[in-house]
Amino acid sequence: MKGLRQEIKNIHDRVLQSRPKSLDEYISKMKAQKVEVIPTINKANQLPGFRVEYKGVNLKASEVDRSMSGNRLIPQIVQNKSFTRLKEVPKTFQVLGKTVQLSSNLSTKIAKEILKGTIKIIKDTGIGIGY
Repeated sequence: MKGLRQEIKNIHDRVLQSRPKSLDEYISKMKAQKVEVIPTINKANQLPGFRVEYKGVNLKASEVDRSMSGNRLIPQIVQNKSFTRLKEVPKTFQVLGKTVQLSSNLSTKIAKEILKGTIKIIKDTGIGIGY
């Protein structure tokens, strides 16, 4: 099982290196590599995470590797949408032609990533925040 998880993780890393601009693009690139990514949508129409199926084995994405959890994957893909950093947290997300709400955990994670990026830009450009 460990070898199978490592194969899925390696495929995931290669797909992310191609910088997919949407979750649908990520899913289709994973499918081209024979890994089926299945979004998990709960009754409240929220997207808490994903499952992956590879060589007949179905696992939660976070069981394969923590970097594949919804909390980590979606912010990476959202940042690939444009060359500039996001200025606000998206409230909904398009998955397989269906609009779903982001869970509060995912929204919080994306907000943290935006804040970290803004602080990094301020530090890198030498713009100080005066006291």
